[in-house]
Amino acid sequence: MRSKTSEFFIHASETEKRLFISRPDSIKGTKALSPCCMTPDDVDYEMATGKHPEILEICGMNQQSLEYFVQHYSKSYRYLSFFKCQLIQDFSPLEDLTNLEEVSLYWNIRADRLWDMKKNAALNTIRVADAKKMTLKPEPLWTAPALENVSFSGSIFNNTPMASLDCFAGMSALKQLRLHNIRLQDRRVDVLSALPRLERFDFDAGMFTTEEIAWMVAKHPHLTGSALCAYNTEDAMLNDVRVCGFRKPGLDLPQHQKRLDKYVAQFNALVEKYRNEL
Repeated sequence: MRSKTSEFFIHASETEKRLFISRPDSIKGTKALSPCCMTPDDVDYEMATGKHPEILEICGMNQQSLEYFVQHYSKSYRYLSFFKCQLIQDFSPLEDLTNLEEVSLYWNIRADRLWDMKKNAALNTIRVADAKKMTLKPEPLWTAPALENVSFSGSIFNNTPMASLDCFAGMSALKQLRLHNIRLQDRRVDVLSALPRLERFDFDAGMFTTEEIAWMVAKHPHLTGSALCAYNTEDAMLNDVRVCGFRKPGLDLPQHQKRLDKYVAQFNALVEKYRNEL
């Protein structure tokens, strides 16, 4: 069986899976300076060219064209990606899309929250990237009855703040949580105990201290994750390995093997210590 990720992958040649302004009349004059100048007329024109009925990446949409698209064309869509639709300020029109399985939101500067997802009974995955206001307090995720996979990514230039992990409380279906280029203002991880189905928690190697990571490993031994360990290669950048923990170094092997062994021994000792305290 194909995974949802492969099923919803959009190849470069698949223009029928992309909704953007293509008619010259829509980009003449001062409108060419606007990154989000899509109008309802543009939506009608583009949809008339034969767009895919279930999978669509949308670029340049604003609030007016979003509401128009949802009202007239959206009911059959299972996957929607909003790429550089930075001026949409309210995504609540999506709450009535009962067939929606996956949503991707990349680069938005206006919306300060997600939407009520109670009616999105099929929604399995949501990805939010480079959307500072929505990332700070991504409410109300807890309303999604079947949301299993959640990913938040910050800016590639600066870590984007998130108030705390409390926004994920009450997500009884959540299985995978990924935070990349995110700076937690409150690093408490108590909420992990309230996520009964969580299997994987991925985060940058420097998001938590070594002690905090060791505590999570001891407290939640069933959890996997790229940084739930003493070191990894995913965050190594220019080095061979990255020691997990706030301000911990990257190391090159084999010249730094003794240093790495020391870090591993310290991490394992912390895990054992916290296990004995639980």
